[in-house]
Amino acid sequence: MPKLTIKHKISQFSYAVFFLITSVAPCFYSASSSAAELALSASPDNLNIPDGGKSIIPALPESNFGLERGDNQGPVGDARTVEVNHPLFKKAIEISVDNPNGQFWNGQVNFPIIEPLSRGDSVLLLVYFRMVESADETGTGFLSAYVESPPPDYTKYLMHQLVSSGEWETYLLPMTIRDNFDNNEIFLKFGFGSGNKKQRVQIANIRLLNFGNSIDIGDLPVTKPTYVGRELDAKWRGDAAARIEKFRKGDFSIVVEDSNAKPLPDAKVSVTFEKHLYHFGSVAAARHLVMNDEDSKMYRTKLLENFNQSGLENNLKWGAWSGEWNDNFSQSRALAALAWLKDHQLYTRGHVMVWPSKRNMPNSVQHFLPDSNPRAANPHILSVVKDHIHDISSKTHELIDEWDVLNEPFDNHYLMDAFGDQVMLDWFSQAQRENPSARLFINDYSIISGGGRNSVHQDHYFNTIDYLLSNDAPVHGIGLQSHFSATPTPITQIFDIIDKYHSAFPNLMIRATEFDIDTSDEQMQADYTRDFLTIFFSHPATVGVQKWGFWAGAHWRPNAAMYHRDWSPKLNQKAWHDTVYSTFWNDFSGKTDDSGNFAARGFYGDYVIKVEIDGKETVSRMKLGPDKPNRFTLQVE
Repeated sequence: MPKLTIKHKISQFSYAVFFLITSVAPCFYSASSSAAELALSASPDNLNIPDGGKSIIPALPESNFGLERGDNQGPVGDARTVEVNHPLFKKAIEISVDNPNGQFWNGQVNFPIIEPLSRGDSVLLLVYFRMVESADETGTGFLSAYVESPPPDYTKYLMHQLVSSGEWETYLLPMTIRDNFDNNEIFLKFGFGSGNKKQRVQIANIRLLNFGNSIDIGDLPVTKPTYVGRELDAKWRGDAAARIEKFRKGDFSIVVEDSNAKPLPDAKVSVTFEKHLYHFGSVAAARHLVMNDEDSKMYRTKLLENFNQSGLENNLKWGAWSGEWNDNFSQSRALAALAWLKDHQLYTRGHVMVWPSKRNMPNSVQHFLPDSNPRAANPHILSVVKDHIHDISSKTHELIDEWDVLNEPFDNHYLMDAFGDQVMLDWFSQAQRENPSARLFINDYSIISGGGRNSVHQDHYFNTIDYLLSNDAPVHGIGLQSHFSATPTPITQIFDIIDKYHSAFPNLMIRATEFDIDTSDEQMQADYTRDFLTIFFSHPATVGVQKWGFWAGAHWRPNAAMYHRDWSPKLNQKAWHDTVYSTFWNDFSGKTDDSGNFAARGFYGDYVIKVEIDGKETVSRMKLGPDKPNRFTLQVE
């Protein structure tokens, strides 16, 4: 059998769980200028930095910096001065992070502030930042920029996460100093211990300017995050609207007649949209689907208010299913939660059957899997995987409509390295036998996130899918995880990537499986939510967008949630709800014509039809879809 030709680039690291760090200075939101033009053409004079700022860190900081490598049973990372090609600067500090432990301060580049500071001073940090390589799901690199007082207080006067998808990003970060400090008493730091994935990043053109009390903090420049395609008059919007009209709607007619099949003109007709055929969904935490505390009751209410599709976030992962996690992840709880979803008519996804790296398989099978030596793995593990697929399928097959059979093969390939790529074919074939009515998906990250520029990852995914189809694996769909950070992928790039996979694999469905945007800029988050839904919905190959959680009280990245911990809605919740239930929504009313006919064009989905004649109402239902009849006859007495 043919082997995959794209080599695995990263193999030793798991999901990054890092949190976007917000400024502790009052509401100062730093951001990259997402338009690369700002970073590439700007000179220091046209960044709108006022005159009068005094430099308070050592000269030539790219060559004069302190370094704490951090400790995580060995150094967290390292840093060095490198040459770069940029019109504004020629040197940068390159930071290689090989062993992060999740604590941003554990590993840092630092600079002493060599001038005294006074309470109330207005200070501005300017720094250029870019990602060179990253293993994070979002495809971005990140550092924590902060100004910190000495121990024991470690007071932060600035705290912000720098994020880049690969281009140089410009950050202008203002702060107010709230205490008095002598020279060399307080430091500017760039922490690189966050997350748990490898990365290599660069910082350059670093300036820390003190304006004293000569300027109000609100008058210092602040660059805000944005994304290409955000403009309300952007051309892509008209193109997307035309595709939505063409591919997501259908003409229908309702003929009203009496019991003798005689048409009834002038009958009052109302057609009420109830549910999209397209899936607008979110994963759910199983515990909140079955518990009866007030948060869980609200959780279920909001799930039904916002979504028509769901699935369990973690409970079907092998370790949880096998009982190695805590009681929140028991099989009985998972099955009860799935039953609740089915009872409420939510199309349900299963995640995940096989996540084929050593680190993502349960403890009970680790003795079959030697560290760093897949070829020495015990072949019995293949039987254990087979037994697991049978076990989880036999207990859930009436409750799950769709499965992620294979998850993240680019970064999780221990079993393929050990036994060959053909094991993937075996998993899909067994999944189909065990779940004959379910749709079967492959799922991976960093395909449309990270600026959409990770060609190595994209090509590997492309070749993996091609290999599966070329060997007759029963693959029905392509999952695109869709985790975004403060520098989201350009909207038109999203469409182009979807179209690339659709053009190559026209018979496969495409779904956004794990959509979220991890940023503290709620307006940008809301705008991107609206635009991502629009561009995804507009492509005819896509079947749905599934969020990776919606409440900050049960979300792996709380900044990405749609509801705060107290259940107050965020702007992205309004954007989601308005887009799905207003922009992509329609109801109809009118009267039948002389032939008893009422006609319109509507979004595909479920409708309730009400016909009123002489004060008597008749109710029926219709399903409108591209492969369903579009002419409905309603007989009234």
